[in-house]
Amino acid sequence: MRGATGRIQATSKASQMELNDASELSDALLSLPAPTSTPQNIVNTCLQRAKLTLSFTQAHPAIPLALQKCTSDIDALTRHILNLALYGKLNNYNDHFLQHIIAAHLATYYLVSSNFASSNVANTSKDQIISQKKALLTLINDHNLTMWRQIIALQKVLFSSQSIKHVGEAKLTSLQRISLITSVFSYCTDSHSRSSLLAFIAQRVPTMQRTFLHPIASLISIPSPGARVYVKAHPAIVIDIQKQHALVHSPSRNEDEKILWVKRNTLLAPKELYLSFEDFSDQYLACENARSVKGEQPFLPTTFPIQRPPLALIEIIDELQKADVDVPNLCQKVEKVPSFQQFLLSTASLDNRLKLPVTSLKQAILTYGLERLGDMLVQHALIERLTQHQYPLLAISKQFTSLACGIAAQLASITKTKFTPQSAALVTTFLCAPLFTLPGLKVATQLPVNHKDYFQIDNAFKVKGVSSWHIISGELAGNWHQSATWRAVIHQSGRRHAEVVASLKKEHAILQLSFGLAREYLFPLKARDTATGNTFDTLRRTIDLKSEDVCRVMEGLGEYLFCPLNLH
Repeated sequence: MRGATGRIQATSKASQMELNDASELSDALLSLPAPTSTPQNIVNTCLQRAKLTLSFTQAHPAIPLALQKCTSDIDALTRHILNLALYGKLNNYNDHFLQHIIAAHLATYYLVSSNFASSNVANTSKDQIISQKKALLTLINDHNLTMWRQIIALQKVLFSSQSIKHVGEAKLTSLQRISLITSVFSYCTDSHSRSSLLAFIAQRVPTMQRTFLHPIASLISIPSPGARVYVKAHPAIVIDIQKQHALVHSPSRNEDEKILWVKRNTLLAPKELYLSFEDFSDQYLACENARSVKGEQPFLPTTFPIQRPPLALIEIIDELQKADVDVPNLCQKVEKVPSFQQFLLSTASLDNRLKLPVTSLKQAILTYGLERLGDMLVQHALIERLTQHQYPLLAISKQFTSLACGIAAQLASITKTKFTPQSAALVTTFLCAPLFTLPGLKVATQLPVNHKDYFQIDNAFKVKGVSSWHIISGELAGNWHQSATWRAVIHQSGRRHAEVVASLKKEHAILQLSFGLAREYLFPLKARDTATGNTFDTLRRTIDLKSEDVCRVMEGLGEYLFCPLNLH
């Protein structure tokens, strides 16, 4: 993958700057690279400013929310880019993916502005601008930035109200469509209401791509920052909002109650009235101290760290490691995490022989046994965190992981090994984790599978310029408090089978076969090359696996063998 390697850098010192208001961000976005800038500098500048935009939106979500409905002198580009950041975050887009989308919009704006400039300058300068534009497009192609090319293809309509005429075209990719949807809500709101625009777009967008519209629809009906509302019969201005509460400024109240947090469902707005954005900005800055509040869930979706497990999970694992486990106490710890409880109840209902519904958490725990429980909960929590954000390859990455884990569990069940089916699936999940964490795979539109030597985990995917696959997986396993044995198995997975210590050869063979067979069945070739075939035979003999065993395992996992359509 060249899209996130080489000389392109997504972060820099400039991207760490803090912006205090929308005008500073606007100045940063509108200052175009100089005509003498190299294509490399242009791309890096766009990435830096995209990073600034995301940081600003995360720190001040009230600003893009206010710009949804407040009249403003802020330039159209800044509103467009802030809308893009807001809608992307509300749709749980991965930050690196969203950064590249925003950067591609800025590069497209640069190209559009260059076209305008080239028609108004002397011939020598015009030639220089045209040459620079060609060099920029060449760089984007050379670095395989497919997302950027898709957005640049929209340059004639992306920054105007003409976008509404094209938003329903069938040939658009999902990335192009969300770009045009954002454009419609940035350039067409002066002449059309947001609800009418939403109705117009929803009728023309394919069903599978309508999920992008859900948070936009929710914004239409809520009093956003800048709204004039009533709180207990007192007129007030909404300054900031979180998931359940809103900060309001109510001048008619007593001095100590003029600025306060109230529940959002207590706000009354009999008529939709908003301050100008400039007046709102003044009040927003004046309430800086009151805006700082802890303990409430923020308005934007919360991001959970991948590099460490949830504290509640650690407490459960500690309980499981006791010599005499207190099952009622264990149940109480599991009940504190609703997703854990629901996961155990639903899977236990499917796993018992009679397929009877399991409604008791204690019954679910006893169905699995304490030894299996820890591995299952760790795998569940890890998958939840790895898949919390959207990006183009998420669906196929989840499918590959599910298939590889299923193969590993099946092989462990028919082989005498240190693995249980649950621990084999868990270790395989750690080995698949780089699919969800490598920055280059966040901006790719196709999974870069290898056609040779794919029964070696480090060679299954063509990803350049990163640490070895097994090293990334091993570090994550260590952070998630995995046993020394499983960390050793992951470390050995980066070696050739002949180099693996005898005590871990069977576990090594199971992991390599799981990875390689998942790769082979999801992305089939006509035949294996000789070296890959020899590796497969060696691994198969290690665990005494017959051809009919492989067929039986794969037939049992047939539900994982469909390929999700690439709609990006």
